Amino acid sequence: MSSPSQGKSFEVERIKNRSQNGILLQSRIMVEKKDFVSTGILTYAEGDIIEIEISEYKAFELGDKVKLTVYSPGGVYVFESTVVAKDHGALMVINPPSNQSRFAEKREHPRVKVNQSGVIVSIKETKGVERLLQNKVELTVHNLSISGLGFTVLENIGLDTNSTVNVALDLGFTLQCAAEIIRSETTPEGYYYGARYVDLTPDKANSLRAFILKMQVESHYTLKKEEMQNRNFK
Repeated sequence: MSSPSQGKSFEVERIKNRSQNGILLQSRIMVEKKDFVSTGILTYAEGDIIEIEISEYKAFELGDKVKLTVYSPGGVYVFESTVVAKDHGALMVINPPSNQSRFAEKREHPRVKVNQSGVIVSIKETKGVERLLQNKVELTVHNLSISGLGFTVLENIGLDTNSTVNVALDLGFTLQCAAEIIRSETTPEGYYYGARYVDLTPDKANSLRAFILKMQVESHYTLKKEEMQNRNFK
């Protein structure tokens, strides 16, 4: 499987004959690049990625700019994108953020499972008092989205709902950010917390989106291969 390039945003060109149905999976989709046009089926759309099953996938390369025309019961939708991954019989392209609301079947801010490390640097209590930690507390990130994360720590460090933690996450690059605790529970792995980002800057959001995009692509193709293997063994 090919890996996606770093995230790039694209504007929707135009939308024709729009209805409340929006874009549906299994819609026919025309994929056009310079001097070449082919047709496939839209089979997956979640967050920043769209998968197209297409027999002529070998004619496309990573980074190719493409024009997509979706023929859906909700109308004909035309927008631009870029190829970020391909596998046997399929292409994966970026779903522009401005286009995501057009899909009738969608999940906002998809959450990807990960196993990444990081540290808590400081804690701001609900009363606004910041508590610097004498020693950074190690954490394990279990899931990520563009809006928040879920992580565990091994020790009880007194995090309450509405507390804010300043963290440094190792995602192949260091992401330093603040996150507000919105839920907590005790698990066999330790103390689990769900948190949402606070004032994530555009450059950090873009880096995070690119990482999530990469994980989405890898997870989707891994799951497809597992399903295919299970079918073959039956």
